[in-house]
Amino acid sequence: MNLSIFGLKNIPYLKEGDSIEKLIEESIKTSEFFIEDNDVLCIASKVVSVAEGQVMSLNEIQVSDVAKEIHRNIPRKDPRIIEIMLNLVNRDLSRLDIKKNYIGCRLENGLKLTSGGIDRKSVDEVFLLPNNPDASAKRISEYLKKSLGKNVAVVITDSDGREDKRGATQVAIGIYGIHPLRKTEVIDSQGETIKFQEETLCDMIAACAGLVMGQRGTGIPAVLIKGLDYKWFENTSIKEALNE
Repeated sequence: MNLSIFGLKNIPYLKEGDSIEKLIEESIKTSEFFIEDNDVLCIASKVVSVAEGQVMSLNEIQVSDVAKEIHRNIPRKDPRIIEIMLNLVNRDLSRLDIKKNYIGCRLENGLKLTSGGIDRKSVDEVFLLPNNPDASAKRISEYLKKSLGKNVAVVITDSDGREDKRGATQVAIGIYGIHPLRKTEVIDSQGETIKFQEETLCDMIAACAGLVMGQRGTGIPAVLIKGLDYKWFENTSIKEALNE
């Protein structure tokens, strides 16, 4: 299997209310490659968040005593962002993960992300994740099917860090058209199955896209991956990749 990865470079800076799917369609039409059935489109969550109005002013946040206490333990984290995280988990502290200089939380859809996926847009504004990344992925895929006539799987990606490693990598937070897991068998020389394996295919795809997409500010918010061998799935969700 040989993969080709193409960055969609001519997508303009988005604002609330813009049609990300329309801008992606226009970008593909003016690119040097053609879109085909079973291509995989990876889109950075930040551009989806902007288009869907998921940007919040920190000046509107009233910091609670609980957020202030957590901030005393993790002074590098803005207490206003901690307050937003508390709201994301409905004030359920058991859904927060606080270790040394790390803070993450488990969201409503089951994903556990550093800072709950909240990222700074400016000094006084932050990006929140799309309300329903799976639904966003489905909407974009169905639009491209109607406009370009191709079945294209869509993966919404976000940059996430690990408490045990420096830096960040891209992970999948929303998906449509492709199952998030790839199941394989290990077979010995006699043809007997030794074990079954599951790979988190959605995160492998996201990390692959991250090689071209990079971090915010590179001007490549979407990546098209060609050559991936997969079965088309319409009824799937990122939740299927999560531990119960």
